[in-house]
Order: sequence, then structure tokens, then C-alpha cells
Amino acid sequence: MNVKLVIEYEGTHYHGWQAQAGAPTLEAALRDAIHNLTGESPALTAAGRTDAGVHALGQVVNFRLEREFPMEQLPGALNARLAPDIAVRRAEAVDDAFNARYSAKARLYAYRIRQALPRGAYQRQYAWGLHDTLDIAAMQAAGGRMAGTHDFRAFGRSPRPGGHTVRRVHDLRVSGAGDWVTIVVAADAFLYGMVRRIAGALVDVGRRRQPLEWIDSLL
Repeated sequence: MNVKLVIEYEGTHYHGWQAQAGAPTLEAALRDAIHNLTGESPALTAAGRTDAGVHALGQVVNFRLEREFPMEQLPGALNARLAPDIAVRRAEAVDDAFNARYSAKARLYAYRIRQALPRGAYQRQYAWGLHDTLDIAAMQAAGGRMAGTHDFRAFGRSPRPGGHTVRRVHDLRVSGAGDWVTIVVAADAFLYGMVRRIAGALVDVGRRRQPLEWIDSLL
């Protein structure tokens, strides 16, 4: 059976999604929980391979089990075997053709910034703290230039050696509320490190260190 999970996690203590020797990862933690529950060690496919320290509210994962398992019991059974910073929200049996990576229509990331303050402790795992006051309007204008189909090689690398670096950004929004600035990016797919570098470029514009035209030169 092909199983689809929707999971959330707090990624502070993990070296990203993808399993790697000698480091705690989200993929390995979930795979171990599945093995502990079912005795099987299926390959996991995720909609996105998040980097170290990245959190998720709606990561989609699928895998195949040789034996049937009641889906209504699966979230609770896996959560009992997972650390508190990983939670399975939903589980369902899906069509054999479903693939969390290739069936995804878009991925959405939110990058949060806390501006104009001394070094803060509150929510430091969830936001980039800056001393500067950012020009939100300039960041919004810069984000508008990134929307659409562009070569984003200046903003990341392909997951495959020699892979293409053209991506389509469906939406890029910058909003501010008090001390907080949020950058939301939706795209068909992302390069490694792309969201962080987009955020960094927008902050450079917001700090008035770079002009809007600089964004055009990167695309």
C-alpha cells in the first residue's frame, strides 16, 4: 500500500531532512519510527528536502508498506515513537501513482525576520534577528522582480550535478507587522539554499545596501 503522511517538525536539532551518516536527520527519525512500528524499512519520498534548522508545518511524505495498516491508527502509533519535535498530523492510503515529490503542484516557504532590535532570545530559532530597520516597500518591489520564471543559479544549486537552475516562482510576498517581517515564497521547486539566499538578497535591498537593479543582474 502507498501511504501519504502530512507531518510537521521543529528542525532546530536536525541536520535537515535527508538521511546522512553520523548526524540526526528527520528522514532517519521517521524511517526508524516506521520500522519500529511495522518491522519494515521503506524508502521515504518527501515533497521537499528541507535544510538544517528549517521547520515545517505541512511536509508531505509517501512510502510503501508490504502489509496493510489501519490509517486512522497510524498517526498516533508513529507519534508515540517519535521525538516531541516531530508530529504526524494525517495519514491516508493513496493511489500507487502518487509521489510526494513529483505530484506536488507547488512548495511554499515562509522566512521570518525580527528587525530593529538588539540581539533577542524570543523565538530565536524561528527568525533572523537584525539590528536594522528594513525598507519593506523596497523589499516588496525587489520580490516582485523575482516572481516568474528565471535562472536562479545565483541563489542556489541544483539537487543533481549538472541539473538546470531555472525555476518558476508563483508568488513572492513581503509583509511587515511591528518588529516582524515575513517573506513568503511559492514555487514549483527550489534549488538547494534558494530560499535563504532570496531572503538575504531582499534584506540587502531592505537595508539599502543594494539597488533594485541589482536583483535583475542576478536573474
